[in-house]
Amino acid sequence: MPAPPPAAPANPYAQNPYARNPYARNPYAQNPYGQNPYASGPAGPGYGTFPPQGVPPEGVPPQGGGGGGTKRKAVVIAVAAAVLAAAGGVYAAVSGGDDGKKPTAASTTTPAGQKRQDPTSGPTGSGGSAGGRERGAPESDPNDVRRPGEAKVLYQTPAPELSRRSVDVPGFWVMKGYVVKAVEDKIVAYEDDGTRKWTLSLPKAVCAAPNSTTAGKVVIAYEGHGKDSCSRLALIDLDKGAKLWDHDAPEADSYGGGYSSMGMAQSGDLVGMSWMGGSAVIKVGDGKEVAVEKPSPSCSVDGYAGGKALLRTYSCSSGPAKLQRVTSSGAIKWTYVVRKGYKVDKIFSTSPAVIALSDENRTSGGILAISDSGKERSALALGKQSYQPLCEADLFGTNVAGCQGVAASSDTFYLPTEMTQKSDGSSMSEIHAFDLDSGKRKWTAKVDGRMLLPLSADGKNLIAYEEPSSEAAGLVVSIGPDGGEPKTLLRLPRATRDAENGFYSATHEYRNGNFYIASNRVTGTDSTDGTSEKLIMAFGPWS
Repeated sequence: MPAPPPAAPANPYAQNPYARNPYARNPYAQNPYGQNPYASGPAGPGYGTFPPQGVPPEGVPPQGGGGGGTKRKAVVIAVAAAVLAAAGGVYAAVSGGDDGKKPTAASTTTPAGQKRQDPTSGPTGSGGSAGGRERGAPESDPNDVRRPGEAKVLYQTPAPELSRRSVDVPGFWVMKGYVVKAVEDKIVAYEDDGTRKWTLSLPKAVCAAPNSTTAGKVVIAYEGHGKDSCSRLALIDLDKGAKLWDHDAPEADSYGGGYSSMGMAQSGDLVGMSWMGGSAVIKVGDGKEVAVEKPSPSCSVDGYAGGKALLRTYSCSSGPAKLQRVTSSGAIKWTYVVRKGYKVDKIFSTSPAVIALSDENRTSGGILAISDSGKERSALALGKQSYQPLCEADLFGTNVAGCQGVAASSDTFYLPTEMTQKSDGSSMSEIHAFDLDSGKRKWTAKVDGRMLLPLSADGKNLIAYEEPSSEAAGLVVSIGPDGGEPKTLLRLPRATRDAENGFYSATHEYRNGNFYIASNRVTGTDSTDGTSEKLIMAFGPWS
């Protein structure tokens, strides 16, 4: 087993000049390897080579600890015909109190002036100052200085001061009329007007969580016994803020039961989990383990991806790697055999199934669409273009589904390019839409001076996020079925641009006309201009 990476520094911004705006000053945003040596690779057209994994840019140290994967979009790279997994460390485990008391949901009333170090302190209205600020004056309500055409700030939740700096806070779910966020040993729900719906306390910190839910319920993992052990599981009712069951993770195939670098995926009544040295599938309803066909002794499960379907991928020391769809009973519906020398590196979508391949040297095997019967549907014609989805750092390869900035409909896959330089010296980025049946590019949408990222497919349209530029706040846009000029859905306020740009790593969701940004990592460091670090920001249209 490889030695754990060194612990994170106290102030990651002092070490990482790309944390605040990785695309403006990120040396990886433009191909640092010269005149595109990966335009064509040994696997044929549309394939290329990964730069080596595990080598972050200068000044970006790996993070320490156990548990889930560190998310750092500043080091997520894509070069020609290659989609890269970001280099980095693993979840920095944070111990919490364990008084043996049964967790209960707290009152939704939040007294004004609570200290920032309370993780459950929530916003009041749009200003988001109910949590208080230990440094500087309280921030004013950005809606008071709203410009014509700008969206309404529904609320801002200040990031709490946790037990240490630079802590991963996995777990964010957008429900109807409210959102739920896990932060250390608390899970908190906020109504869309910013009031706190409920707070649930856990014995220790949440260390892994799936992205999808089942009938308003989700299984999370929190710290268990022993150092770096992400070994306790609990089912959370996201409407009521109640814990429905709680017990140890299964020890199937575990080498020592360390449960470090836990990856989780939920689909229907199943949750697939993988960690260093083991994997298991459990039922959402009762947490009991489901017997799933085991790979041969020379093979090990790499990870699971959930949502509309549950996919499992594993690789072997002898024999080909495979991708499988697991049914609700635990049976294998189909198996896709990966061509010799490659494995599944990332699963971008489960239904339709879209995957990226790589070999042990990080050489790309391209991006493939897999049919509902487990056959190769197409290989995307990536050509010489460099692409840049946002993928979580995955040092041990247990979180194969940890990518944002991609989207899929039944017949189309959307992928963002890196920021590129134009002949006049300005920059631009694009989204390319690929036909999943032919693999050919259908259309291109582009914007100047911003990173353009897919969010979700809305019927025949694509919802995308234009990240803030140096001069303007971000935009949520819709792109039609033939591409072309993005149509603005929400123009985020100039008054919150610095806060919007200040997330070290974040999840972005557009649902029911509202746009949410939720932090994946609390650094404990506010910006030099006095803007406080945020846990959640929510925007919506003016009624």
